[in-house]
Amino acid sequence: MKPPPFDYIDPTSLPEALSLLAAREEGVKILAGGQSLMPLLNSRQIRPRRLMDVNRVAGLDVLRQDGDGLKVGATVRQRELERYPGLSEFNPLLAEALPLVGHFPTRNRGTVCGSLAHADPAAELPAVAVTQDALLTLQRKGSQRVVAAGKFFRGPHQTAIEPDEMLTHISFPAWHFGDGWGIEHVTRRPGDFALVGVVAVLTAARGACVRARLTVFGTGDTPQRCARAESLLEGEALSAPLLERSAAAVQLEMRARNDLRATAEYRRLAAGALAYRALLRAAKRAGLWPG
Repeated sequence: MKPPPFDYIDPTSLPEALSLLAAREEGVKILAGGQSLMPLLNSRQIRPRRLMDVNRVAGLDVLRQDGDGLKVGATVRQRELERYPGLSEFNPLLAEALPLVGHFPTRNRGTVCGSLAHADPAAELPAVAVTQDALLTLQRKGSQRVVAAGKFFRGPHQTAIEPDEMLTHISFPAWHFGDGWGIEHVTRRPGDFALVGVVAVLTAARGACVRARLTVFGTGDTPQRCARAESLLEGEALSAPLLERSAAAVQLEMRARNDLRATAEYRRLAAGALAYRALLRAAKRAGLWPG
């Protein structure tokens, strides 16, 4: 199919782009990478009146690592970040997650912020952002606000972005060197969205886990932090029985849905198994595993 008719706009500055959004005209869609947007247009699931291409907007291509963390602008491609020098050292979780996103050709064009704004509950990058407590900057004409990743995702393809706002960049906090991490997921084919996925990060001190972050994705409407499972780990020396209890807590705590791809029961059982694997990998990398 072909997309429906629309007006094409390509501003070259952020004030110009925000002024266009400030008019609050219905049916304006922002184009950055287009890997999620174009299939929706071609299948006519959406019919925007205007398409605003932000690829020529100055400043949205920022990609910078400093003491505060990693800043990724709205037009930075997934592949560009994947190849960023030193990424595996200053954010190893993100470095491990990026090759799992889509396929090589889609990562060449798809943007990091575009994946976040699209808010597919089965996507890896939203889950990583929630796990790492990333901050997303939303700008409108004359002001901006910062939203924590845990409050950014509202539902399937629903976010905190207002009609007159755009996501200009995301900031991943500085990595705690020595943290352990793990990401596990199940897909029908390599590159597909996850049927079930789990992201884990563990911080060690004096031989015990002092901070745990555990997020399930692909099972409900948004990435889900598993606070009860995290609390079981914090302050404890890790062992196989403890990881098993935490994985069981994930199954009790998470929300799971039925759809054409998998049942809620399958997702719940898989999430427990994947949580154990992700936690085990994180524990070994953090030096928390016996032997």
